[in-house]
Amino acid sequence: MLPNKPHDPSPAGAAATALHLKSIGKAFGSFWALREVSIDFAAGEVHALLGENGAGKSTLIKLIAGVHAPTEGGLFDEAGTPLNLVTPRDALNAGIGVVHQELDLFDNLTVAENIALGIEDSGLAKPSKRDMHTRAARALAELRVGTISPEARVGQLSTSDKQLVAIAKVLTWKARIIIFDEPTSALNAAEAARLLQTVAHLKESGVAVIYVSHKLAEIFTIADRISVIRDGRLVANGPAHDFSHETVVEAMLGRNPAELFPGRHAKAATTPPLLTVTDLVGQRLQGASLTVRQGEIVALAGLPDAGPSDLLQHVFGLQRAKRGRVEIAGRQVRRLSSREAIRHGLGYLPADRLLDGILPLTSVLGNAEATNRAMHASSRAAGRSAAFENIKRLAVRASSLFNPITSLSGGNQQKTLLARWLVMKPKVLMLDDPTRGVDIGAKAEIYRILRQIADAGSAVIFTSSDSLELANLADRIVLFRHGRVAHEYTEPVTHAELDRAIAATQ
Repeated sequence: MLPNKPHDPSPAGAAATALHLKSIGKAFGSFWALREVSIDFAAGEVHALLGENGAGKSTLIKLIAGVHAPTEGGLFDEAGTPLNLVTPRDALNAGIGVVHQELDLFDNLTVAENIALGIEDSGLAKPSKRDMHTRAARALAELRVGTISPEARVGQLSTSDKQLVAIAKVLTWKARIIIFDEPTSALNAAEAARLLQTVAHLKESGVAVIYVSHKLAEIFTIADRISVIRDGRLVANGPAHDFSHETVVEAMLGRNPAELFPGRHAKAATTPPLLTVTDLVGQRLQGASLTVRQGEIVALAGLPDAGPSDLLQHVFGLQRAKRGRVEIAGRQVRRLSSREAIRHGLGYLPADRLLDGILPLTSVLGNAEATNRAMHASSRAAGRSAAFENIKRLAVRASSLFNPITSLSGGNQQKTLLARWLVMKPKVLMLDDPTRGVDIGAKAEIYRILRQIADAGSAVIFTSSDSLELANLADRIVLFRHGRVAHEYTEPVTHAELDRAIAATQ
């Protein structure tokens, strides 16, 4: 049973409403991207806005941010006064700020200069360096950030520090409503935790936070309320504690979340091993051992620093092991590099597709055939033909395969990287959190392909930050603790049980 009727605005309880959307809609020509959406966003609350790519949530964000004007309905402030938001500047003047997924900061400018950009000071003169420094220091202090100097060049900051600068910039406009659009998509676990602490601080300060993310574990950590958009309409909203992982996914998809996952198979222990790792010791590994057999999908579970991702990187030659043995299809590999791993039939999809995966200036097709060309695995014509075939197989949605890969959504970028490895026909495909930042629909397509790869006789090994994915996709789950295997699940386990087991490994 989904919380609240979809046509009702979200009741804010005792909290004061900071922004009210009443029957709002947006049409582009004859196509309605959004229709009759009514939601209240309350001061001092984190309100999660969820939906698949194309569901309408981006359009809703743009209406609130003044990028688009509504075709129907309207926006109202806390006093019930209509807001006429024609431009983003109108939204800023109304106290509405956005921290975009792609941060609108200039790397060659200082923190203070970035924060000062766009602020209307009286007169035409540029504000003095002292005024800019004071303003930036005040905004950073409001966020309880003492590690970022207003005089630091933004290009020298980490991604998480850049996000804090973007939030500080919004606060200089005295924003009382802040929209976060996929704010942790490019952050590691520690950086994401730091950002969530900042969001909690903003909430305590009385800011209404509108939080957009595909990471449901993150949503249930930070959100007070949840609203789900599907096919341009509000289909569910209510207190976060009234939802479960399953009801959110069901609302987003309009179907049972169990339907996302292909059937699992109980593999016989007699199938030949394709990867054997014995007593591997490395930066975070303390004697990890693992065997993965033909036709299996094996999940590596655990806390971020427990070892699952490190094991994949060691096996692929991205980290040097101090000790241990790696065998691929029964053959020991003594000096493992990424090229040697590929030659022996391994494939590896990194967790950070933007930093370590995509070639951003290269076309969709060029990305899909990149490894084949680099390894001279086949003729250029054969490699290109295989790239076309696997892009089609993965249903990559692109207006042109010759456009830059950055023109695609996150889910389609990830499917293109998966197509890159399908071209190589690996014996063992290793994926580090492969659906991170990917919408639910694209996840289902990736799950289907991974099962097909295993059924064709290869082995699939993956890590995930999503316990529902771990519990429902894998034939076997290997739980890591402090760099070694702590437990192995060969029978079905619920995601709630798995969550508790992972938490207990701290």
